[in-house]
Amino acid sequence: MQALIVGKAPTLMWAMPHLLSRSGFEVDAVTTSSLLCASRFVRDTCVTETPEAMLARAFEWIARRETPYDWVIACDDETLRSMSEMAWPAGREPAHFPLRVMGISHIYSKIGLSRVLAAEGLRTPPFRVAPGCVEAIAAANELGYPVYLKMDSSNGGKGVFLCHCEEDVRQLAECFNLGPMLVQKKIDGQELDLSAVYLNGELVHFAHASILRALPSSGLSILRRYSPLAMVEANVVSELQALGRALQTDGFVNIACMEAADGSGRYYFEADIRPNAWVDFSRFYGEDAATRIREWFATGTTLKKDTNAKLETCTPMVISYFMRMALWELMVNRYGVWRFIPWADRRVVLSLLWSRMVMPGTRTFVPKPIRHAVKRGMLALRIAFP
Repeated sequence: MQALIVGKAPTLMWAMPHLLSRSGFEVDAVTTSSLLCASRFVRDTCVTETPEAMLARAFEWIARRETPYDWVIACDDETLRSMSEMAWPAGREPAHFPLRVMGISHIYSKIGLSRVLAAEGLRTPPFRVAPGCVEAIAAANELGYPVYLKMDSSNGGKGVFLCHCEEDVRQLAECFNLGPMLVQKKIDGQELDLSAVYLNGELVHFAHASILRALPSSGLSILRRYSPLAMVEANVVSELQALGRALQTDGFVNIACMEAADGSGRYYFEADIRPNAWVDFSRFYGEDAATRIREWFATGTTLKKDTNAKLETCTPMVISYFMRMALWELMVNRYGVWRFIPWADRRVVLSLLWSRMVMPGTRTFVPKPIRHAVKRGMLALRIAFP
């Protein structure tokens, strides 16, 4: 089998080649980042200077290829939206790829997602759509503070603002120049990541993780507690199966929800059709997505909860993400982080660690032309000495 990954966000792409390779795929990549040139799990890498060139090359590789790819994956939201809107030749549409022409309104749209979830009877935080600041204040007063104001298309924690009063909303008036915003009631409780893999709308894999620690600036998680499937409530699986069918989704989906503190259940507020930075970490506690993906492509096997599993043999595991930890935490092996550095793609991981430790200083002290020249030189060495 053959897979193509496309994207401009190396933080969301670097783990994909190893995961797909274990799933039985030969992997090609079209990207604006040179990082994947270092991956031993990528067969062919095309690095472009601009996102526009990347999209053009991806279109060419998919539409003109003699043997179609078995799976095409956009690895960031902007790339997904652009590729979903392309005019693909009949019969040459990318495999297992959501397309807007199929009526999928929630692609890179928080407003679209909230509307679909509500229409399909899936629990989501109460919300309103506000075209301007006046309407947002009225909506927030109706829903009750605190509320989130969210730009319709944003990611990485950007474009999301917590508002405790009318003055907080007024200070965001200029944000409405970019379009309507989602006004969403804040739900108190435990944040969960239930990111999943769907194929033909059916649930193939998901990871159940409680968020224990996040970066204060962006909300991106650093520390998670993962639970094996045997420990997960059966209705969580049912909800995710219903979510996949409601969203008509294919591929990796970054799913977030809030387990309400008042016991009213889970409120789903995020379902981006792309992998996240934790896409390959569930294998550390024995829930390898690669095994389940390989079985689906071989036999069509979907995910079902094993009711005969012995709970006494199951233990949650706390896992830290090495790329988001402070340097001193890496040095002292805080949370046992060294156990969770995936060395299988050694050169990629070394490049990531190098950038994590060195690049903040070079951005401060080294001129931009010199930094780019060094990057080009490193890329040339990777190609010359694979």
